[in-house]
Amino acid sequence: MSGRMNRGFTLIELLVVIAIIATLVAILLPAVQQAREAARRSTCKNNLKQLGLALHNYHDTYNILPPGCYLTTQPSTDFGGRRQNGLVGMLPFLEQSALYDQFAAMNFRFRPWDNSLAPNQVQVPGLLCPSDSRVTNQDATVGKLNYMFSRGDSIQDNNHWVGNGGRGMRGMFPGLGETNAIGKAYRMADILDGLSNTVAMSERIIAKTGGRQVKDGVTASGLGGNFRTNPLLCVLQINSSRTYTGNVGTFAGVRTFDGTPAVSGFTTTIGPNKPSCGNSGSDHADGIFDPTSQHAGGVNILLGDGAVRFVSDSIDTGNLSLPGVNSGRSPYGVWGSVGSINGGEVVSEF
Repeated sequence: MSGRMNRGFTLIELLVVIAIIATLVAILLPAVQQAREAARRSTCKNNLKQLGLALHNYHDTYNILPPGCYLTTQPSTDFGGRRQNGLVGMLPFLEQSALYDQFAAMNFRFRPWDNSLAPNQVQVPGLLCPSDSRVTNQDATVGKLNYMFSRGDSIQDNNHWVGNGGRGMRGMFPGLGETNAIGKAYRMADILDGLSNTVAMSERIIAKTGGRQVKDGVTASGLGGNFRTNPLLCVLQINSSRTYTGNVGTFAGVRTFDGTPAVSGFTTTIGPNKPSCGNSGSDHADGIFDPTSQHAGGVNILLGDGAVRFVSDSIDTGNLSLPGVNSGRSPYGVWGSVGSINGGEVVSEF
């Protein structure tokens, strides 16, 4: 007999092939996801490096750093604005001169929480971390922010209006000074602990609309207004299921130019990726607002010298049962030490 017989796959052979393909996908998919996250984390670091360059260029121009919150763009003496953060003055150094000119045309007399104002609606490139998927869940008509200014190792009364006698003034970017209505600001020479030992900026997850600012997979529930009487409640009531109990921040990064610590500041107290705690549900509440990110295991920080480091969630935080201090060494370990500008600490490896 002549001719050929066409032989196809048997059912068993087909199942084996499918199993092999599924195994390869299971092996390769996590590697692809890790590669993508590594690229996103690299982009995040580069964003912080650009902000570091902008800060240094700002300082070279004005011989002072921008304050964390002020009435108007430093070093202007115009008092028409209100509650603006340092990004307004940094815009020309972020290749955003046109946007800066829009604010200047108003003599900087604008409210950063006015979402109807056209300049407030601009999303400045480089101010969003690509790992934070929450930005896609936000109102796209208003500019958002992932990168925040350090208020230091404040544990209570991190007041953006007057600083309450010094609390909230230990970081590189304090709020308004008690005797300086424009805003308290430091020179780099004032960073006595050294620029390479002091954090300038870091990242925070943008709060969901009507939701909370916490890391994915972490839940939180409200605790009322007990922050005044015991600011460490959000630390001490962490349980084994990783459910955080406390007043959890709902305003992180929701407006680009708002200078309140709840919106554009961060503290160095209880460690990265811990809950934010405020003394009220207000966007200008005092509170604890440590950095958060969607990067696995920690957050990116920008140091005063322009270097970018990745800080682990497990960084030493010292004795969290101690109250905050206005001067001297930080009680909150290495993390608190890198937040203070003149605590006199010797910062170990982190």
